Amino acid sequence: MHVHFVGEPDDGITVSSHHARALAERGVEVSFDGSETASSPKPDVIHLVTYGQRNYRLLRSLVAARLAGVPLLRYWTGRDVLWAKVHSASRAFAHAVVRLGAVQLARSQALVDDLARIGVSASPGPMLSLHVFNTYQPEPLPGVFTVLCHLPTARRDFCGGRWVDTLIRRMPSVRFLILGDAATDYGAFRNVESLGVVDDVSRAIQRSTVTIVPRLDGVLSRLALETLCQGRHAVTTCPAPHCGYAESIEGFVHAIRTFERDVDFNLDGREYVCREYGKPQATRQLFQALEGCLERGQLGLQLKGGWRGAMMALCNPGIFGRKSFALPDPDSLPVEATAFHALLAAEVENLVPVPAY
Repeated sequence: MHVHFVGEPDDGITVSSHHARALAERGVEVSFDGSETASSPKPDVIHLVTYGQRNYRLLRSLVAARLAGVPLLRYWTGRDVLWAKVHSASRAFAHAVVRLGAVQLARSQALVDDLARIGVSASPGPMLSLHVFNTYQPEPLPGVFTVLCHLPTARRDFCGGRWVDTLIRRMPSVRFLILGDAATDYGAFRNVESLGVVDDVSRAIQRSTVTIVPRLDGVLSRLALETLCQGRHAVTTCPAPHCGYAESIEGFVHAIRTFERDVDFNLDGREYVCREYGKPQATRQLFQALEGCLERGQLGLQLKGGWRGAMMALCNPGIFGRKSFALPDPDSLPVEATAFHALLAAEVENLVPVPAY
C-alpha cells in the first residue's frame, strides 16, 4: 500500500508525520506533498489533514485524485473542526470533501459530535503517537517539582499561552519548562526554561513532574498521552481518565498545588494509556481504516449533472485561479467562538500547517 500525505509537513511533530512514520515501520510506502517521493507512482490512498481554506487549489488536487480513482481519508484533529464550524469557506470545503466520498475520522467522540452538527459524518479514529508504548519504564521524578507545557509559536494563544504566562507569574516557586515557543522572552523569570522545538518530547517529559495542557478546543492531546505513558500526571481542559481536569486558571493553580503537595508516579495512567492508545494497536487501527478506503473501491468518482461539471472545472488550474476565500472578521464571530478568536488572531495572516499536539 502507498499512502500519500497532504496538508501537513513531515517534521516529526505533526499528526501526519506520526501517522506516516508508524505506517512506514509496518512496511507501508509513504510520501508527502513537496517531498522527493511526491512524484512516485499514483498512491493507493490520500491521507488528508487540513485547516483553514484560502482558495480552490487543494480542492482541485483532491478532485483530480478522485477522478483518477484514488480514495481519500480525512483525519480531523480539533483545530480544523473549529475552522469548519466558524469559517464558511472551510465548512464548504469540508462538505465538498464529503461529496468526494472521503472516509472521515476524528481523534475523539466529542469532535465526531461537533462534525455531525455541521453535516459531516465521521467516526472516531486512532489517537496515534510514536512515543506511546508499554516498553517505557518511568524515569525517576525530578528533584525539583517541574511543570511542562507546549506553546508552539504559531498558535500559543490557542494552546493556552496567556493562561501559562499568568501561572508563571502567580507561581514563582514552581519551575516551568516551555516546549516549542520561540516568540516569548522568559529571560526575566528565574523559574522558566524554554526548550524550543523538539522532535521527541520524551526527554522533556522525563524532566517534569506534571504536564499542563490548557488547549482552548478542549481536545485530548498527544502530549497528554505521552505524559501518562511516562508515568507522569497531566492536567487538561478535556476530561479524560487518569488526567487532572481544569477549566480555568484557578483550576490549574489548584491542580498544580495538589500535585506539588503529593508528588508521585501516575502508574494507573501509564497502564491505561498503554492499553488504550499504545502505538502498535493505534497503528493497526489506522492501517485498517486505510484498508477500508481501498475496500470501498478505487473506481473513478461517479458524478452527475452540474456537480460533475463543477468538479471537472475545478481540475483545470486556470479556473478560479485567482479566487481567494474571505477570512472571518473576529468581530463578526459569535460570543461562544472564544477559542476561534484566539486561533484567528494567530493565524489569519498566514495559514500554515503547525503541530497538533
